[in-house]
Parts: sequence; C-alpha cells; structure tokens
Amino acid sequence: MLKKIAGTGLLLCCIFFVGQVLAAPQIADIIVQLEQNRMQLNQEKDEALINQALERQSELLATLMQQVKQSSHLVLPKGVSEKRRNFLKSRIAVNQKLGNKLAVLRDKAELEAANTRQAIGKYLHYLNNAANSYADIEELVSYSQKLLEKSRALNKTLKVPEHLQPLESKVAAEMQAKLAEFEAVNGVYQDILDFAISNPRQIVTTHWFQDLSLFSVISYINQFDWAKQANRKLIALNIDVGGVGVSVAIILLVYFSYPFVFKCTSWCIEKYIIDEGAENQTLIYHEIRKPARALLVFFGIDLATNAFFYRTDFRPVIEKITFVIYCLLIIWLLFKILDSVILIHISRISRTNKALRKELFNLGIQIIKGLILVTVLAICLSHFGINVTAIVSTLGLGGLAFALAAKDTLSNFFGGITILFDNIYSMGDWVQIGEVEGTVAEIGLRSTTIRTFDNALITIPNAQVSVSSVKNWNRRAVGRRIKMYIGVTYESDMNDIRQALEDIRSLLREHPGIANPKQKNIVKRRHFKLSSQEDSQGIKTTQLVFLDRFNDFFIDILIYCFSRSVNWAEWLAVKEDILFKLDEILKKNNLEFAYPTQVWIQKTPDTDKLSAIDAEMVKN
Repeated sequence: MLKKIAGTGLLLCCIFFVGQVLAAPQIADIIVQLEQNRMQLNQEKDEALINQALERQSELLATLMQQVKQSSHLVLPKGVSEKRRNFLKSRIAVNQKLGNKLAVLRDKAELEAANTRQAIGKYLHYLNNAANSYADIEELVSYSQKLLEKSRALNKTLKVPEHLQPLESKVAAEMQAKLAEFEAVNGVYQDILDFAISNPRQIVTTHWFQDLSLFSVISYINQFDWAKQANRKLIALNIDVGGVGVSVAIILLVYFSYPFVFKCTSWCIEKYIIDEGAENQTLIYHEIRKPARALLVFFGIDLATNAFFYRTDFRPVIEKITFVIYCLLIIWLLFKILDSVILIHISRISRTNKALRKELFNLGIQIIKGLILVTVLAICLSHFGINVTAIVSTLGLGGLAFALAAKDTLSNFFGGITILFDNIYSMGDWVQIGEVEGTVAEIGLRSTTIRTFDNALITIPNAQVSVSSVKNWNRRAVGRRIKMYIGVTYESDMNDIRQALEDIRSLLREHPGIANPKQKNIVKRRHFKLSSQEDSQGIKTTQLVFLDRFNDFFIDILIYCFSRSVNWAEWLAVKEDILFKLDEILKKNNLEFAYPTQVWIQKTPDTDKLSAIDAEMVKN
C-alpha cells in the first residue's frame, strides 16, 4: 500500500513539473504576439482591422497580467547577448566618427529595442513581486507612470531626421526595419504600463485588512506622543503601538460579538436549513455550528495577526498560511451544510417514497464533495502561481501511467457503480460476502462497509465484491424457511401418525405467520420479468408435511414451510409457536417424541427340557 501511495505521489510530482515546464513559455509567447500585434497597428490603415487589432491587444494584455500574477517563475523572450551589445556600441562609436548617421540610427534602434525588452522583463518581475507581497496600489501606479514618461521620451529621440528623407539604400532599409521593431517593442512596453496604471487591482493582491482601512486607524494611534515614545522602544521588533492596539481591539471585538453572531448563525440554520419537524435537528444544528464558529474566530485571528505584523516581512507568509486555513474551513462548512441538507431531504422524501435508495444519495454526495475539493484545490494552486490549465493538459501525457498507478482505485470505483446499478444490495441489508456476514452499513465509491453480528466493522473493496458471490438474505419479499424433522417412536400406531400429519398440514394452512400459496395478498407489487416470481422476488410459499423415513431409533416426519415475515425476530417467534403446537398435536394423537434407545433381550431357559435331558444322561 505504501509503495502504491509513493508511486502515485511521484507520478503527480512529475506531472506537476512537466506542467510547469509547458506553462513557462506562455508569457514569452504572449509578449511576442503583442509585438506582432503592435507592428500591425503601426502599419495598418484600415479602421476595421485596427479595431480588431486593438481588441486582440486588450485580450493579450489581460492574459499576460493573469499569467504574471499566477506564475511563480517568469520566463521571458531571450534578449540580445552581451557580446552583441558591445558590438553595437562599438559600431555606433565608429559610425559617429565617420558621420554615418543612418548606420548610427540603425544600431541605436536595435540596441534600444534590446534594452526595452530587458525593461519589460524587469517590470513584469516587479509586477509579479507586487502581486505576491501586497504592494501599495498608489506606489505601483506612481512607479509605472514614471516608467511610461521615460519610455515616451525615448520614443521621441529615435526618429529619422527630415533632411535624410526619402532614403533608398541598404543601410536605410535596415534602419527603417530596426526603427519599426523598436517602435513595436516600445509600444508594447507602453501598453503594459498603461494597463497596469488603469487596472492596478487586477495585478496587486489586496487583503481585506487594507480594504477595511485599518491602516488609517493604526496611523491615527501612532500620532499620539505616548505612542511615539513607545514606538521608539518597539521599533527593533518591527511592531508599534497602533498595530498592537488594533490587534487587541479586534480580538476583544470578536470575543464580545461572538454571542450575537452565534444567535444570528443559529437563526439562519433554523430558518434556511432545518425544516420544522425534521429528524436529527440537534445533530444538524451542532454539526453546522462548529465550522461556522471556527470560521468566525479565525477571521478575527487573521485580522489581528495582520494588524500586529503589518510592518514586518512576514505578511506574505502569513497570507499564504491563512489562505490555506480559510480553504479548509470553507470546505468543512460546505461539507456539513451539504450533509445536513441531504439528510433533511432524504428524511422528507422517505416519508412518502419507501423505495428511496439512500446509496444513490450517498454516491451523489461523495461526487459533489469531490468536485468541491477539486475546485478549491484549483483555486489554491492558482493563488500560489501554479498554472492549473497546463497541469490538466499534461494529464493527457501521463494518463496511461496514471491509470496504471490508480488501477485498483478505478476498479473499486467502477465496482461500486456496478453494485449500485445492479442493485446487488442496499444499506441495511443482511448479506454474506465470502466469509463476511453482517449488515451493510455504507456503500462508498471505494469500498463497502459491513457491520458484523458481533458488532465489528469490516471494509471490503468494491472490486472484490463485484467478482464475489453475494448472499442477500433481505431480498425475500415473503418466506424465511422453517425446516425440521420430528421423530416419533416405533411403538406408535400408523393411524395416529396419519392423523397427526393431517393436523400438522391444517396447522400450517391456517397459521397467520406461515406463507400460504393460496393467499393472494402475499405480494403487493408485481413486476414483469422473464423469470418466476418466486425466484426474482424471493417469494417462497411451499408447504410440505410427509412421513419421510424409518430411522435407526425413530420414525422421521419432515416439516418444510416458510414464514410470512423475513424479519429474524418475527421468524423465531413464528417458529416457536409452531413448535409448541406440534407438541400439542403429538400428544393429542397419542404420539411421543423419540430419542435414541438400546433394548436388551434376554431369554429364560426351559427347565422341563433340561430335566429330560439330565434323566436320559443318567440311564446311559
């Protein structure tokens, strides 16, 4: 089992890293597409095509920012090597001395395009850090505006002088191409800066601590003279009076507001979740209240922690930890609400529909819980910068290996589906699977749980059940067998035995607890099947009473019938009543129960014959 778990974990790690490798070039591809789109915008004159290019640009920028925010490692297009940079700088210096202005402009355009690509990479790294460290939005906008002004100023310097136009030479063509490339790259840089300035909240992650404006409260407290004096001593610990005070105030607020919130939660549970007259109201109430209470308390702890450590570098780490805890608490709450709602609906439907199969509800609940887990896991991975789409796409590469590693799990899953759709057994049925016998406690996606009659709990994989013979004692509409032999003594009169047989047959026909084939109300439901009703529905009404055999010590009478009830306790009661009445019938017909006996026969010698023999012997 440990080897399987380790193998599956290793496979998932491989899939994860392959997904990251495949996801890495996406940002570089988006930048290349933005450059091509900007090149088209700079050269296009048709208004319809310009509008299409602008829409394409907006989509690419939004995708780029999403990737930058989610990615843990940015991979950008390869820039110009340092060797090429040095070569361009040297050639610019030489052409300046020779007065080759077109060549100088060509090399400057190529060099500035390389520098701009490098600036784009640095800025995207800055945005990635800002997204994961709760950077200040105003600071991000101000920094981006400075870079935008610098980029626009650079764009004005690289222009072809009017006295050098028109140009028709190889160097001029190269210069025009390099200038167009620079304008496209610099245009992409400005587009990214404009998008960041216009949509900073799509990039920077903000905590609700910031949205609640608690920083202004902390700043207000720190303005007091006594707070400033205390902060001089606390500055070494990277905390201040304002942060500590707000943290303590939040804890006290949560503590004192808890009864009020508790009453509101209770009112919501009673009004929207628990129906009037529903079963297990107390259980449902307490099960939902636990995660709701934990979520409220942790919310206060989260705010207090952020207020306490707002000046430290621990906040990104704290945010990641709290995000995971919030996800777990929300999953816990959703699971409890789901269980409660389903329990209420099952109890409500079961009042009118007795044929309700609870196993299908359990299967549906487990599937919904699985979807909730997958959804929350995807949100967590996206929050930590892991590209879920790429990981899902790589599952196709490792699908075969994953199927082999999860072979047993898939077998159990499809075995459970087979059990449910073939209706082999239901929850509460008395079954015997191999050597395991007991009551079905639960039918899960992976296994079936059996509660044995000695109160032990046994789990059997569904794949094993689907290929095993299953004996289901509850699949009997009518008829739990009663079979017995009654032995009477050999001294019994045969006429008495005949009369006793007739009395026993009459007893079975008239007894209300014994199934009688002549009674038509035995089965209320009839289903059309190409099989006998006795076999398909488990209806047995046979009644047999015969003198069976001459045994060694007694004469056997066979009694074979079925009870009307399939309940064990009721069957025992009927059987007990039959035994008492059989005793009365035997006594009535002068019959006795036989038991093993041994008879010794000893013959006495004839004395007259012995005397005659003795007299004859004397004469001789």
